[in-house]
Amino acid sequence: MAIDYTRDVPDDLLPAWVAGWSACRGYSPATEETGHPAIVLSDKTGDWEYFAYEPAEDEFSDLAAQTAQSPKRMLTVLTRNPQRIHELAPKHKLRVHHSDQSMMVTDMSNQDAEDPWYRDPDFKTEVVRKGNVHEARVTYHGEDAAHGVVAVVDGFAIFDHIETNEKFRRRGLATHVMRALIASTFEHIVETGLLIASHDGQMLYNHLGWDTVCDVMILKPVDAP
Repeated sequence: MAIDYTRDVPDDLLPAWVAGWSACRGYSPATEETGHPAIVLSDKTGDWEYFAYEPAEDEFSDLAAQTAQSPKRMLTVLTRNPQRIHELAPKHKLRVHHSDQSMMVTDMSNQDAEDPWYRDPDFKTEVVRKGNVHEARVTYHGEDAAHGVVAVVDGFAIFDHIETNEKFRRRGLATHVMRALIASTFEHIVETGLLIASHDGQMLYNHLGWDTVCDVMILKPVDAP
């Protein structure tokens, strides 16, 4: 990862993340609306979600106008200046729905390419591959304990849905799932890892060698539920 993403965010980061995230979730490939990536959330609202990194005010205005056309639409903004977005949103008939997540990045060359070993043999790990999308699942006597997904796009590995069943938390399973997914990505050419983490989850990923790039803010029309 020659680029220091914590300082300089190149133009290809957002499209790569959107492409990988949509692949992880089984959405149709992104299109471009008002010059920015957009996805139809086929499993949720059936309507558009738009994405932008540090949009200029005129770009924000155009995206907000598209978003405000339906209460089911959303605008996700990646930013290092969340206060600016908080101020812009109400001017354009939007409200901040979530602002408790961050995009994180890692240099994949610093990650372990070996398949991980879990200390309790009663927990079984399986990685299922469907092209560039890999899903890791951990089970305990047939019961789902933890899972996660990764998609590889243009040298980026985009991780999503890293979750542990509440019954099996505090056993290191999220770390185990991440390591299983990371090892599987080296079947492809990967340079950079990307994921969206809650502010609480950042501690885990910091421990695994990830750095914070920027905040992630989800906006909705003011009249949306």
